[in-house]
Amino acid sequence: MLTLILLCYTPHYRPKALTHCSTMDIIAMKPENLIDILRAVAGDRHKLVILLGSFATGKTVLLRSAAQQLDAGIVNLNLLLAERLLTRPRSLYADGVTVPRLVDELCDELSPDGRPLFIDNVELLFSPELGRINPVDTFKRISRQRPVALALPARRQGMYAEYSTLGRADHMLMPLEDFTVLEMEPI
Repeated sequence: MLTLILLCYTPHYRPKALTHCSTMDIIAMKPENLIDILRAVAGDRHKLVILLGSFATGKTVLLRSAAQQLDAGIVNLNLLLAERLLTRPRSLYADGVTVPRLVDELCDELSPDGRPLFIDNVELLFSPELGRINPVDTFKRISRQRPVALALPARRQGMYAEYSTLGRADHMLMPLEDFTVLEMEPI
């Protein structure tokens, strides 16, 4: 069984759920903690909480448990986005407009009332064929209307999240400085 720890980064403030969390602390993570953090950021301009970690660190399990407690859905972005892309000409994929618009539409459909979104499986966004869409920027925009918990399969490099490895076509560095980042690691 995988036990999780959480490295917690709160750059500008500490939500009530994290009052015991300094700039970087190790705490056990429960779905209730994630829900409390989403409630704490609900008044922010960008209501984005990033669960950062490599594959198999428990991001999906945590998202599912929290979503279930709030009677909300978990969004498998790869699946839903692929279904939409299959109905469009491939020539539109990398135009820099189509994919972000489709993601916006999906989020509006899944949360028309501003309920929290729990986003998982975002690897398709890094695809060069789709124009390498930055998930942090995409969900930063979406989090203006609703709280978003984003599972990001990446590792921390200073104040950036790094997806893939340098030299690969899907490699990307994403700035994290304005967000609450929950860095998930197995112990």
